[in-house]
Amino acid sequence: MKKNVNVMAVFCDDTNRIARFDEMTNFIFYTKSDNGWGKSDPIPFSCDLSGGLASIRENISQMLGAFNDCRIIIAKSIIGIPYQVFDRSGFIICESEDFDLELLDAIQADLISQDEEAKEDASLLARTPKETDVPGYYRFDLTQVQKKHPEMSSKMALLPFLKETPFYALEVVCDHIPPWFDHQLPEMQLNYSIAEKSEENKNDSPQHVVITHAGCE
Repeated sequence: MKKNVNVMAVFCDDTNRIARFDEMTNFIFYTKSDNGWGKSDPIPFSCDLSGGLASIRENISQMLGAFNDCRIIIAKSIIGIPYQVFDRSGFIICESEDFDLELLDAIQADLISQDEEAKEDASLLARTPKETDVPGYYRFDLTQVQKKHPEMSSKMALLPFLKETPFYALEVVCDHIPPWFDHQLPEMQLNYSIAEKSEENKNDSPQHVVITHAGCE
């Protein structure tokens, strides 16, 4: 996400209550500090929606000149072309019928949680086989990756490594031995064997398969 979750803009009407984009007359920045949420003075703005896309985009561009690094906006609703303009400009759009400071806290907490999940996903997907303390020996837990991302096949996870990385042995933790191992590994001059489980891991259901180069066992 990489958005500043400590500053948000709320679209308001003449009474400084949260409003729809097409009814707003001003917007207010709320900034989080150690003392809680502070707010700016209302900044006058109302968008002329009678023109076409270019006109609306120009109006919003003028408005965004005051936003600096704020990329979180809150309104009762934003629809149509304005929504598309904000969305394509990288804004997080939040809609709510009512507004109070607890809403800001809730949005912030939700965005932080989403960011942490995205980082975990990126870390998981990037968890290619890792070299162990023994040079040339790698390990990869396919079960953990596929638990989080069932759409990722064993080929997607393993083939780039097998084709591009020099290694002596690769231990793969998997729920079952991928069928393609039997025909594709020999074509790549590779063999596999099922590792004997240690005493402490003998009741684990996953298989531990060791892939080596033919003639290097």
